[in-house]
Amino acid sequence: MKRIFLIPFILVMIPNFTKAHEYKIKPGIIITKENYSKYLPELKRLLPVAPFPIVINALEKGWITLPVIEKQKFLAPSGFAKASAGNKGKFKVGVENKLIGPAWNGGSPFPDPETGSELGWSLFRRRECAEEFYILADQLLVDKKCKIERSFTNFFHKKSFVGRTDIHPIPEIRGNNGLIFWKESMLVTKPFDVKGFSMVRIHYEDLYRNDDVYSYIPAIRRLRRLTGSDTTDPVLGSDCCYDDFEGWHQKLDPKMTFKILGIRDFILTRYYRKKPPEPYIRYNCYQLEWQIRPLFILEIKLNDPNYPYSRRIFYIEKERGTFDIEYGECYDQKGRFWRSNFTIPLRYYDNSSNQSNYWGGSFTDHLSRHYTMFRMDPIDLNLGEVFIAPEMFTIRGLLKKAR
Repeated sequence: MKRIFLIPFILVMIPNFTKAHEYKIKPGIIITKENYSKYLPELKRLLPVAPFPIVINALEKGWITLPVIEKQKFLAPSGFAKASAGNKGKFKVGVENKLIGPAWNGGSPFPDPETGSELGWSLFRRRECAEEFYILADQLLVDKKCKIERSFTNFFHKKSFVGRTDIHPIPEIRGNNGLIFWKESMLVTKPFDVKGFSMVRIHYEDLYRNDDVYSYIPAIRRLRRLTGSDTTDPVLGSDCCYDDFEGWHQKLDPKMTFKILGIRDFILTRYYRKKPPEPYIRYNCYQLEWQIRPLFILEIKLNDPNYPYSRRIFYIEKERGTFDIEYGECYDQKGRFWRSNFTIPLRYYDNSSNQSNYWGGSFTDHLSRHYTMFRMDPIDLNLGEVFIAPEMFTIRGLLKKAR
């Protein structure tokens, strides 16, 4: 008798099992306006909270399709990979997040992190871009009605002073003596009313020493020295602050606590060697190929009531070994999900050198529904030579370039 009752049950359940199998996201499928609703449970599982509504809205409106390709292998730059392998077992994290071990000469201090603090240090020493690079970028401010409010054209420069593994001099700029971690600068060249706005930031190795930040403001023709709190102010009215550059430019702080929330698969855009198509301004959408990759999920609690964010959550590349930030979430002091950086990142990858950079990125204020998009042109490196002149990290040199 039991077998008689089980037969109808099995007949009913077989189509459901088949249906669940059919709508699993895997390489070779293309998600479109017509079929996206069937993949919603999987998309919700594979996308973090920030990009999920943006991608779903774009699919629903028919602005994009989502082709899923096989997972590809991307290597770390050879010098960085070699240094990371040599660091294995040499370092540990002590009290107040101090890195204990020999002098750090590049690579990830923890190529196989097991604790939150080890992953935090690997993130802090990550290789998002080359040790010297600059980018020409269009910065677009987009309101909640998806209209462009303003646009700027910027140059970004960055130079690592220690931990250099692939561009000479290696492992450190001569005469630095472990003082400076990196320098960066920004110069606005358009529009006319803010042309010449510039910023120089010096990030020191000492965890207890605040960064030096200088800015020239054309409207008042004054050079201003910014305090540590100023690095959290919006840049030119955008949805990112100086501490959000490259996803996370905030100094690793002795007060921070780190926790690995998991390691699991997510769907994300792949690296591109050639310039990708122009994005839809609405909701930061690009017509791209996507792939499923494993990412670390790291929570950083800042434990500083005077800082705008109470915590950050980063989704970090696991397999390449460079610990790139693929997605980022920022929560305010009330615990509300406030900003995302990157909302949907778009990266450049050079197959010949394994160096990476950015084609584009977006920052979103989820409380005001305001967006900042960057459309970037990464400049290829002449590997083996010092690339950026020292004057590009001075206000005088930047203003000369602006002219």
